[in-house]
Amino acid sequence: MSANKPDKLTKSKSADGVSWQAQKSAMTRDRILDAAIDCFINLGYTNVTTAKVADFAGVSRGAMLHHFPSKTELIQAAVEYLHDKLLEDYTTRVAQIPAALEGKERRRGGLEAYWDHLTGDLFVAYHELCVAGRTDPELKDILEQSITKFEDHVRVSNSEMFSGWSDRGDLFLLAMDVTKFMMEGMAVGQLVTNRDERVGRLLDYLSDRLEEIFDESGVTAISRHSEK
Repeated sequence: MSANKPDKLTKSKSADGVSWQAQKSAMTRDRILDAAIDCFINLGYTNVTTAKVADFAGVSRGAMLHHFPSKTELIQAAVEYLHDKLLEDYTTRVAQIPAALEGKERRRGGLEAYWDHLTGDLFVAYHELCVAGRTDPELKDILEQSITKFEDHVRVSNSEMFSGWSDRGDLFLLAMDVTKFMMEGMAVGQLVTNRDERVGRLLDYLSDRLEEIFDESGVTAISRHSEK
């Protein structure tokens, strides 16, 4: 074989040494998982089947079975995939807060970034799974692992974004829980009439309350329920 003529094995591999076949397989797997998330959003979890996901993904039944022999394996992988996508989405939105914003303005920017995250398609899919998990023990177990990882990630991000408050111990954690559950409730609630205006007022209210929680030296409504 000529020294300056690459063999077939070299041609079949990318610069990082991964074979084209392996890359193609990974791309097909990701396409199936993207399709599964689309099905969660458009069909609802209870209506999702491996056949419908294969159809959404544009892959053969054989290709589906090769990657995910059962619906359980598909759901497990789809939840993990969605978890990674959610982390990426949240991290990206927080990173887009202008660096010039400081203090209250930066914290308000954090609330808006979180709101955009909660109203995106990925969270819609996640919420659909959480609702289904209430009556599906297997799905519930899968989700609980993902929820723990995501909450740990958000806690670290909040400690950085709200660094001026992160040393307040239990009071900080309680304030973050109030933020999380109020905003998640807003996201899944039926705010139809004048939605943008009402959401804006609620975010203004939440932002002001958070500032007051940590600025006031006396006892506040939330501090009475905190150990610190």
